[in-house]
Amino acid sequence: MDEWWLVFVPDPERWGPLPEEGVLRVRDLPAALDAVGLRPGDPVFVRPDFVVDAESLQFALSPDFRDLERESRRNYATDIRLLLSWLWLRGVPWRAATIADLRSYKQFRVDSPLNPQRIGGTKWNREAAALTQLYKWAKVNPLPVDVGRRADRAASARSSRVSWLTPRTWGLWQDLGLRGVGRDGAPLPGWDGRTELRNTAFVGLTLSSGLRRQEAGAMLTFEVPTRRLRSGRYCHGLVASALSRSKRDRIFYTSIESRRRAEQMALAAAVLILRQPDGQDQPVPDNVIPLRPSGD
Repeated sequence: MDEWWLVFVPDPERWGPLPEEGVLRVRDLPAALDAVGLRPGDPVFVRPDFVVDAESLQFALSPDFRDLERESRRNYATDIRLLLSWLWLRGVPWRAATIADLRSYKQFRVDSPLNPQRIGGTKWNREAAALTQLYKWAKVNPLPVDVGRRADRAASARSSRVSWLTPRTWGLWQDLGLRGVGRDGAPLPGWDGRTELRNTAFVGLTLSSGLRRQEAGAMLTFEVPTRRLRSGRYCHGLVASALSRSKRDRIFYTSIESRRRAEQMALAAAVLILRQPDGQDQPVPDNVIPLRPSGD
């Protein structure tokens, strides 16, 4: 076997029952991983000779790699594994790889007719960013690949295609997709509008503020901005460091209208009732906002 393996530490609820004799001669594998410092979502690189690679493990535990979002860590690790396998087949330790080796790898990934799974320039640039981080962490000099070097980037890379909507088209999209209203202004047949207020409030907030979906979706009611700027059309709030990709608090701005919609959504949710087991209806406490109506 010539392929490196990549294993991700599972979340606690996904471990399932473990054999009494242990796994890989380890009696309590979750405790052993925790002792090493591995957390759910962390990658573990296993060489083709079935040995955990100590150096790549230290890279996975490094602060630079740990500060990435979980999905970014998964993508970077997957990209790095491909290079490790390619170098292993050629008998080249990854630390000893040269600029020529990485240029050959780039040509194989992007242009070689011998590769039936060639990738585009944009994908290569992402892989180059992952490999650059690996070699910078390892302090390999000169860097065999550097996404900041023009020669190491793909000339065929294209920026994301963005389609802009006019205000009129945007309004039509909201009516059809979020409010269930047809071109004639009448409700569409079969439209279930129970999430309409929530969806329009969420879209309005992300559009006005430029927040990422994860940032806006995890915002609590008391984090919705209330302090207006001097002009009165916008207010500002704070994205918590736990939600931002940079892992730092960040100020953002949103319109008064988007804040008003978010407040309306919270108010509407607060007046819903919860069905109790004894059949009695009880008002929802002020600090509880149910995510869906009772009876779902």
